[in-house]
Amino acid sequence: GPIASAGPVPRRSPPLRRRLPPTTPRRRLAALAPAAGFWNWLACPLAVVAAADQQRWLLDIPRITTAELEKNRTLRSGLHAYVLTDWVGSRWAASSWTLDYLKKKIPFEWVDYYPKNMDDPGSKPYLLKFEEALPRFYQKSGIPKYMQLRLGLRGWNRLRKDVDPKPLPDVFWDDDSWIAKCMKKPDGKVDKEAVDNFFVTQQWKFLLIGETGTRMFFHKDGTAASSWQAQIIGRKKWTLCPNTESHLLDVNIDTFNPDYSRFPKFAQALCGQVVMSPGDLLYYPAYWWHHPHNLDTPTISYTGALVGVEADRMDLGGERKPHARFFQDLMNKCAKCWKRGDPKRLCDDISEKWPGAAPPMMRVMCEDYLPQCAEQWDAHARKLHGDARQEL
Repeated sequence: GPIASAGPVPRRSPPLRRRLPPTTPRRRLAALAPAAGFWNWLACPLAVVAAADQQRWLLDIPRITTAELEKNRTLRSGLHAYVLTDWVGSRWAASSWTLDYLKKKIPFEWVDYYPKNMDDPGSKPYLLKFEEALPRFYQKSGIPKYMQLRLGLRGWNRLRKDVDPKPLPDVFWDDDSWIAKCMKKPDGKVDKEAVDNFFVTQQWKFLLIGETGTRMFFHKDGTAASSWQAQIIGRKKWTLCPNTESHLLDVNIDTFNPDYSRFPKFAQALCGQVVMSPGDLLYYPAYWWHHPHNLDTPTISYTGALVGVEADRMDLGGERKPHARFFQDLMNKCAKCWKRGDPKRLCDDISEKWPGAAPPMMRVMCEDYLPQCAEQWDAHARKLHGDARQEL
């Protein structure tokens, strides 16, 4: 059918439970059940109830080829998660990356280094250059370590050829297609400082390096950009839950070992799990909850963000277009630092005190460039999906 805006995700019918009429006297139970299996029969409703109180992982996350994605209009809407299996391993030079290779290419990039995992929402990183963090990562400690490399423009320029070409450029329409057009100085040249500022402040491009047991806590991102992640080395298990399930979810849930006594609503959420192997590429929509768990040492993943690729949705708080919501998210960030007509910055620049921390968004980004970029995002989304709404 035609692509339409995403309404609520269909719910599963509750499991059928065997119930006795409320007036059935206990002395008649034996007459209602086979004598030999009476006690097993009596316990059956309790077993069904117990099973219904646990997460059943009913969200399907299909594994597909590029040719299948090209023919699948539902998945091309950008509103569903999937794993692309035939692209990264056969098309990208990144499939042969090693930690030593990355150290030679981008030793200067800043790393959020977590020596004691990142499975707690309160985890705090050390800020180190990659060449400083990698020796610490190699040290054995018995606790899974984690490195998040926030690629700036310089680092991206050194690695970009390794992650090209993109599959289905209209679907994986990334910043290479639009950022140079909307972030230009008055003389027409690309504002490289602004592009770098966008990459770093929006955590737009990441290298993620971990060990067996490394996790990032269960969460959803703070801006309405969809995400994709290419698994380069090692395997990673994911939990994914749509934004529509947010009222049932909490950042403190360990989705790989849920405590249903603390979070009983998690059993009701529509969620799925999938294992990523080297060469796989995972896509999931904006605001989706995700929980990655590394299964090998080391694991290397490259992740990027996309905007202007999703069809309309109905779960964004009054704004149907994800790219318009993304623009609102950025404008909300801008409002914390800049007020039009006021030359003074209203927010602190923590990078002055903590080298390697993300600086504020630039004024020219907020006032000039982002509105121009938003026009491109809207034009591409309309070209890709028209004004149709997603049918679920």
